[in-house]
Amino acid sequence: MATTLSFIAHPDDDLLFMNPDIACDVWDGNDVWVVYLTAGDIPQRPGAAYGGIQYTEMRLDGARAAYARTAGVANEWSYEQMTFGGHPVPTNRLVGTNVRIVYTYVHAAAGPEDNFGDLWRLLAVPGFRAQPIDGRPSYTCDEFTGMLRGLIDTAAPDLIRTGSSIGHREGDHVDHTAGAILVADADTDDARRTLVRRFEYDGYKVLGFPENVHGFLRDQKTAIWDAYWPHDPELNAWSWRGALSRRYQPDGRVFHPGSVWVPPADFASSVA
Repeated sequence: MATTLSFIAHPDDDLLFMNPDIACDVWDGNDVWVVYLTAGDIPQRPGAAYGGIQYTEMRLDGARAAYARTAGVANEWSYEQMTFGGHPVPTNRLVGTNVRIVYTYVHAAAGPEDNFGDLWRLLAVPGFRAQPIDGRPSYTCDEFTGMLRGLIDTAAPDLIRTGSSIGHREGDHVDHTAGAILVADADTDDARRTLVRRFEYDGYKVLGFPENVHGFLRDQKTAIWDAYWPHDPELNAWSWRGALSRRYQPDGRVFHPGSVWVPPADFASSVA
C-alpha cells in the first residue's frame, strides 16, 4: 500500500485537474491525503446570499461528498485537529477509509476584489502574515512552508502532487502556481534538493488540449464531479465539463528525490 499526498489550491481543482489519478489511489486502498492550500473563499458580493467562510464550507461539503462518492461509502467524516510544524490544522478522515482531507483556510485570490491572494503574498511580500479565515494562528512564509514540511513528514508519502509551478506563464490561476511553489519549497533539503518525488499537473490550459480521459475513468470522474458541484453555488450542471475528459501534466515537471528545485524567478512579478 502506498501513500499519496496531493496539494490543491482550491476545493475542486483536484476533481477537475488531478482526477482520475487521486480516485485511482482511493480505489487501490492507498493512504490518500488531500490538502486544500486555501479556503477557496470569495467575498460576499452585493446581492449574494453567501461569501467568506460560509462559501468555503459549502465547497468543503462538496469535496467531502465527492470523496465519499469516490470511495463508495457513506458521507461520514471524523474530525481531528493535527499539528504540523507547530501549527494547529483541521483535518477530516472519511470513516472506514484511508482518505484524509486537510484544510489551511488561507485566503484565496478572488478577483476582481483580490487578484493576488495570500499564497502569492507569502511569496512576494516580505513580512506578510497569512491569517486563516477560521481564526487559527497566522503564518509567515517560513512558517507556512514549515507547516507543509511537517505535514509531509507526518504523511510520509511515496509521491506528492501539485499544480504547475510555471502555470503563471500559461494563464493559470495565481493560487495554483503559488501553491505549487510553496509545496516545492517545503519538499527540499537545505541544498534545495527534492526529498519526495513530486508530480505537477496542468490547470485551466487542459481545456484547449485533446481529450485523453475516456470510458470508465471519464464516467467515474464525471460522477465524482457531480457529487461536488451542487454544493457550490458558483457552479451549475455545465460548469467545467470540458475538464472531465482531460488530465495533463506539463513536460519535464516531475521532480525526483535529489533533483534540484529552482523556483521560477518571474512569478512574483507576473500578477498584475
